[in-house]
Amino acid sequence: MLGKIIFIAVITVILGITLSKFNSEFKVYITVIFGILVIFLLFSEIRTYLEEIIILFNRYSIRTEYFSTILKIVGIAYICDFISLMCKDLNYESVGKKVEIAGKLIILIYSIDIIKIFLDQILLLVNG
Repeated sequence: MLGKIIFIAVITVILGITLSKFNSEFKVYITVIFGILVIFLLFSEIRTYLEEIIILFNRYSIRTEYFSTILKIVGIAYICDFISLMCKDLNYESVGKKVEIAGKLIILIYSIDIIKIFLDQILLLVNG
């Protein structure tokens, strides 16, 4: 997987350098296409592992909403960071900052669900 991403990155850099000599807009398009390709490659790889983990959760009767909420939080963090860095690379740093802030707020919203689940479990233990 890492080899594919590195290979695509090298091709992207070479194309970006070569094509930006003719038209600087091509660099933007190539960067965006690279970002989309990397996200799709990673999500397709992660999907198989997530399915295995969900099978384990079901096998041991663990509630999957804990896991899905945590996955959403981690996914939002990575996606927002990735998009923010892409915006900075394309000289749209202010847009990237706003993506970071939006991601942090969404993570806060999902964290409230985790806190509620955690408090429910504590109250179950305390109240017996």
